[in-house]
Amino acid sequence: MRLPSRARLTVAATAALAAALALAAPVAPPAAGAQRVLTLEIRGPITGGTAEYVEAGLAKAREGGYAALAVTLDTPGGALDATREIVQAMLASPTPIVVWVGPAGARAGSAGVFLTLAADVAAMHPTSNIGAAHPVTGSGRDVAEEAGKDMAKKVENDTAAFARSVAAARGRNADWAERAVRESVAITSADAVMQRVVDFTAPDLRSALDAADGRKVKTSAGESTLRTRGAALEPYEKTLRQKLLSFLADPNVLAILMLVGTLGIALELYHPGSFVPGVVGAFALFLGFMGMRVIPVNAGAVILLLVGAALLVVEAYVTTHGLAGLGGTACLVLGLLFFVDQASPDYRFAPGALRISPWIVWPTPIAVALALGFMAWKIAATRRRPLQLGAPGLLGSAGEALSDVGPAAGEVFVHGEYWQARSALPIPKGARVRVVAVDGLTVKVVAEAAAAG
Repeated sequence: MRLPSRARLTVAATAALAAALALAAPVAPPAAGAQRVLTLEIRGPITGGTAEYVEAGLAKAREGGYAALAVTLDTPGGALDATREIVQAMLASPTPIVVWVGPAGARAGSAGVFLTLAADVAAMHPTSNIGAAHPVTGSGRDVAEEAGKDMAKKVENDTAAFARSVAAARGRNADWAERAVRESVAITSADAVMQRVVDFTAPDLRSALDAADGRKVKTSAGESTLRTRGAALEPYEKTLRQKLLSFLADPNVLAILMLVGTLGIALELYHPGSFVPGVVGAFALFLGFMGMRVIPVNAGAVILLLVGAALLVVEAYVTTHGLAGLGGTACLVLGLLFFVDQASPDYRFAPGALRISPWIVWPTPIAVALALGFMAWKIAATRRRPLQLGAPGLLGSAGEALSDVGPAAGEVFVHGEYWQARSALPIPKGARVRVVAVDGLTVKVVAEAAAAG
């Protein structure tokens, strides 16, 4: 049934009024459980890539209005510069930060101690541990053994003061933080709670956030109360750049990149126009230079790698009877062994965490030595073969008579070329011939049957 026009207008006006009232009605505030928490995971050594990842996460949490930033931590330590960057960013963050050392069996070792102390709320898995932040070299040896007692004392005092200042800023046990540096003490999660190093233990990150709910913390924006119970957890994944930096932080990868880069550039210089070795070498060096910003590299070791690559190239062009190849291989071995600057003050928080694996150090020179041996064997075999160019290369070569050949003149096809030929005995066209002498631009040939006889 069709409505009258006035009725239709009334219905339309009523619907429009209802829609306007609905839009004008106040929006109900979100439930307490609708809070969001941004989560990060730090596993493995602390590097420049880690610092960039954490700083990006803090910026996202601040701009996105998250209730807190939660960090799952499991690390043996890392670079001091990267640790300071992370701690500074954490202390200056307006967003509350919750650090949970987990999962089961995790540790907050060396640099991880500072990240845990810098958190607004710190929790640990019941089976985790924390401590052992005494400065050591990359190989685990005491700093004094490689850098001297004076340098070791400076590094220790600076690190201890750093630990005390971070602990005091968060109201934690500054005396224990200093002992963790000077005496390399490490404690369990239960002892950490008793000694006011962390706030409590929790079996998982969700439990840690629930336990942190209602706590009052002081951030750079002022005092705030955590609302994290039942919050929605949103993981923050590493970007491609951060993943690349973390990958390049591996000294094994960096050493291979430098070796490939130097060899590629050297091949391009000795064979201009080949293009591919130069492009591959330049790209490998570019990635290697990016990696050098992540971990300290021994400059002397880089020079040894460059010298080793140069000697290998020299061996291919200069007769040194293998001496240049042996020297180049020795330089490669030494360069790989001392590639990581273990005495660097930037890298004394992870004893042995980032070292070049023996599976990289020894197979590389062995492979190079095998390649050089194969090249030497091929060169020796080539030298034993008869010459293939010029007049000596023509002697004994077989061919075909393109015309009748006699004492006066004739033409043969031999060695892939057309030659004027003479023969003491007549040779018919199409017969097989063999070169027995070369006289200027004319070859002397005999029939195959006569050559065989």
